[in-house]
Amino acid sequence: MAHTAYTFLVVAEDGTSHEHHTRQRTGRVDTWLRRAVGATPTPILLAAAHLVAWRDAQGPSLGRRPNPVAGLLIAHLGGPRVPLHGPIAVTGYRDGTARSLTTAQVDAVLAVLTHCR
Repeated sequence: MAHTAYTFLVVAEDGTSHEHHTRQRTGRVDTWLRRAVGATPTPILLAAAHLVAWRDAQGPSLGRRPNPVAGLLIAHLGGPRVPLHGPIAVTGYRDGTARSLTTAQVDAVLAVLTHCR
């Protein structure tokens, strides 16, 4: 049985980024997002083509640290200027569904992220 590869990026509170490659065997994308950002993954729609960012909506109330690098990244990708707390994840997005990032999308997000640090 072939497993679907899934790629997403996580930007931690300290501004470091991590590219995650996982195999989709069982479960759903929201399971990975919960592990990456927290209990309540909430989408942040971006103007950048076919991208969406995810944050934990409860981050501030849980005492998560501010994430200014992620806030700048979201703004540079055409998202709203909102205070972010805790890590964020960036995935592809099509037809209302989170999708794996393509290699081109990973490269584009990392290029923008370089200017946000």
